[in-house]
This record gives sequence, C-alpha cells and structure tokens, in this order.
Amino acid sequence: MAKVDGGELVARVLRENKVKYCFTINGGHLFPILANLKSHGVKMIHVRHEQAAAYAADAYARMSGEPGVCMVTAGCGLTNAVTGLCLAALTGSAVVCISGQHPNTEDHTGSFQEAYGSEVVRSFAKHTKRVTDWTTISFDMRSAFREVIAPPQGVALVEIPQNILYHRDDDGRQTPGATRLTLEDVRAQGNPAMVDRALEILHAAERPLIAGGDGLFWSQAAPELKEFVELTGIPVYTRRAGQGALPENHPLAVRGAFKKPFTGRADAVLALGFRFWSGEHFGQPPTWNDKARYIQVDPVPTRIGWQVGAEVPIVGDPKLVLRQMIARAKELRLDFSRKRDSQWAREINEARTTFERLIREQEEKAHGNRPIHPARMVKDLVSVLDANCTVIIDSFSLSGWMSQWFSSRFPGQIIDAGPLAPVGHGFGMSLGVQLARPGAQVVMVMGDGGLGIGGFDMETAARYNLPVVCVLWNNSSWGPSFESMPILKGKTDPFDMLPNIRYDKVFAEMGCHTEHVEAPDEIIPALKRAFNSAKPSLVNIVGDKTVGHPTLGGNLLGSTGAR
Repeated sequence: MAKVDGGELVARVLRENKVKYCFTINGGHLFPILANLKSHGVKMIHVRHEQAAAYAADAYARMSGEPGVCMVTAGCGLTNAVTGLCLAALTGSAVVCISGQHPNTEDHTGSFQEAYGSEVVRSFAKHTKRVTDWTTISFDMRSAFREVIAPPQGVALVEIPQNILYHRDDDGRQTPGATRLTLEDVRAQGNPAMVDRALEILHAAERPLIAGGDGLFWSQAAPELKEFVELTGIPVYTRRAGQGALPENHPLAVRGAFKKPFTGRADAVLALGFRFWSGEHFGQPPTWNDKARYIQVDPVPTRIGWQVGAEVPIVGDPKLVLRQMIARAKELRLDFSRKRDSQWAREINEARTTFERLIREQEEKAHGNRPIHPARMVKDLVSVLDANCTVIIDSFSLSGWMSQWFSSRFPGQIIDAGPLAPVGHGFGMSLGVQLARPGAQVVMVMGDGGLGIGGFDMETAARYNLPVVCVLWNNSSWGPSFESMPILKGKTDPFDMLPNIRYDKVFAEMGCHTEHVEAPDEIIPALKRAFNSAKPSLVNIVGDKTVGHPTLGGNLLGSTGAR
C-alpha cells in the first residue's frame, strides 16, 4: 500500500463531494491539505481574514445549494472564523469547516496556538469532530458532509491535530463507510392522510396564507410552489433564503414590508420549511393569528410545532409534499376558483398598490436631498439591477429601505445577515456568491461600519478577478443621529467616524473601479459605470446620517412592518 498523509486523505474527500472551492488562510497546521488541493481539482480562495472564509462558504452554500467549505488554522484562525460559522449555523447553511490544531500529544501543556475548536463551536454547530486517529480521517470528513447536507442543514467542524494530519501511513488502513449523501438522497414524502387533511383545511379557509422559509430553498421547491399557487390562488409570504420562491412581483405575493395585516388575520397557514423565530415574533399575535389553523411541512420533525402548534404536522420535504398536494388536489377535483377573486385576494392587491404609492411619495419628497436620502439611493440602485442579480445586505439602516424597494424573484436572490445579524459579512459573502454565479451581477449594499470590519477582502475580489460591486452608504457613523435614538441623546458621545473618508481612493489602490457620489443625480451614472467595468467596484455614496432604518425616528412607512 502507498503511504499518504492526512492532507491527501482530506483532499480526496473534498473531491468525492464535488467541492470546487476552499476558502482559507494558510497556516502551518494546514500545509499538508493545502499541498493537495490543486491536484484534486479544488481551487483555493485565499482571503484576508478567517471571518471572510466562513462568510464566503456560507454564501456559496446559500447560492449553490451545495456545501460550502472553509479551512482555518489552529487557535486564532478558528476563533477568527467563529462569527461567520455561527451566522451560517443560525441561518441553516450547509458549511464544512476544516480546522488545524496543535498536536494532541501537547494538550493542556501550553502548545503553540493551543485551542479546542470543537468545544468553541459546539453551542451552535450541528456536528463537531476532533480527529483522534489517522485511520478515521476519511470517515470523519465524509461524516461532516453528510451532516451538513441532511436536514436541518447546518455547520460541521472537523478539527485535525497537527501530528495526526502530518502522519503518513498505508492508504488501505482508512476506516470505511459514511457514503456521500446528496439533497435527492435525503428527501421524503409526507403522510398521505395528512396531505388530504391539509387540502381540506385550505379549501375551506376564507383567508388562507402560505408561509415559506429556508426549507423552500434547500428543497429547491420554487417550481412546485408556483404551480400550487396558480392551482389554488392562495397568497404567499416568503422569508430568509426562501424569499422569492414565489417572485415578489407576483399578484399573490405578500411582501414582508406589508405582511402584518395578512399574517395577523390569516385563518389557515401552510408553513413550508418556515421557522417562527424572533423575526416573526415567534408566531405570536398581533404579527400572527393565534386562532388560525396551522399546517406545518418540514423534513425535521422537531421543527414542527416548535413555537406554533400544528394542527396538521407533515414530516417531509417541501418539494415532494407540494407535488403530493398538487396531484391530490387534481385527483379530488378540488375547486379553488373562488379564492382568485375573493375579498382576501383583493385586499392584498390593494395593500400592494397602496404600499407602492406610499414609497413613491416618500422618495419624491427626498428626491433631491443633499446629503442623499436612502430612499433615493435605493430606488436608483434597484432601477439599474439585472433581474437575475444577487443582493447582499450588510447594513442595518439600508436593510429596511431595500425591503421596501427590492422585490426578490428567486430563492437565494437576497443574501442577508440571518438571525445573528452581524455586520462586515458582505465582502466575504460576495466572493462565495460570485463564484457560485459566475457572470451574474453581485452587489453588496454596505454601511461604512461593516466596511471597516471586512472591507479588505475587496483586495481578494480584485486578486481573483471577481466583479462584485459594493454600494457603500457612507454616513460617517455607526448609527443614525440621536434624533432617532432619544434614549441616548445627550447621554453619550456620538458613534461617529472621521467624516467623509474617501474610501473610493483607498480601494482604487487595490485595482478596483471606484466612484465618489455626493449629488443624487450622480447615483445612476456611477452605478452603471461600476457594473460595466467588469472589475470589483466600490461606489462611495455620501448619505444623510440623520436618517436610519425606516422603523426608527418616525420615518414614513415605519409602521408597515418593514423588515
């Protein structure tokens, strides 16, 4: 038998799982793996900070539907990546992290970069494994991929001590097993009796609503959802990675910015891979109707009835369950035609029309403002975006304005900060998204606070010729003025930065295309030049620091339920 080291074994498993990219920063604890990536068809993407490696792997997974892979060195390499890994875990993103570690023969002796990654990430990771013997490296790596792809998708960490990774031994001594799984392998249909019961409830309801979440993305159920909606005429509200599974410009789409009158009054709710987390007020009134009849479809039994009681629990893959419901509704010849022109459907159309009128009127009032108002900036941005672009949200203030103006057309089109809600993730995520969608527009909507945390990975984008575009809301502040936060006014120093930093000049030195915008009429020409440059680009827009998120400070539409 040929003798191989642990790096060769790890690279083989990456190839078996069809991994194209590994996001990493080198370190001596990883050298055997780094030495074998290229020969196994895995391209190394070398970033500027380990957080970016984790963010990129997360975004790649959320864009491609395949596991994202990052690799970090021992100690500080792992701890630098923790926020990105935690975000991936709380978002339900399939990420495998490979971590180096000090030799296990030096445990608790003061070894160089001594840390215990499995213990650090165990509070949020789906699966952790510290490899304890060379013979299990392949099995442990394969197990990690199986864990992240099986519902509920999540994060797996494989931590390999240096002495085990560098060890060379006979190829045939590896422990067998842990066969590769794909999304198709982990699908299951729902109980037919429960499917019939769900259709009965939806058919009888006066105000039915479908709520779709991350599970729609991971089950790739967008075509089935659209077919079911066209068959039944039931409105749809989508969130997180499932947002856009029914395009939000569809007549039956309920957008998050005006959802509350509908989520709060629905009398029957079909929840598809949907979590009633804090962003949904845990499914409680007045955001959701506690008198509604809830049907929950999820491949994970323990997620059903978690925050909201399920009258009809259906354990199954959303894609397959929707196929069952479509076939059964046709077989039973259920007539849903009355729902298409119901008072419920008319109310949704009226709400959309009113909402769109209100945001137009709001923007018109601020159209020529200097400094630039966020409504003007976002409106102009949306006007130049391709229909198949991907938008990465990395700004609390602008997240609300984007939710008002941008309509998602497919699941995964919006990549956000998830329940963890960090800042600075956008630059790393842009790398993963652009590699998963070569040739498509990728735009970061970024605040200057986040830029200070992760901005230097624009150099990574330049190095790998990835034409991501950063639209920077430069208001020289970590938050809006204290006029929007009266609890702090006069009680603490402002959260300001040095005013009007010319970030465009900073990133021009990295070979990026850059623009500086102070006047509103300059926004669209600058954006067009950035997108046409075919280079990583930064558009530095000087914004009004007195205007924050639409829900703060009495801004118009703050009461409409903007996300």
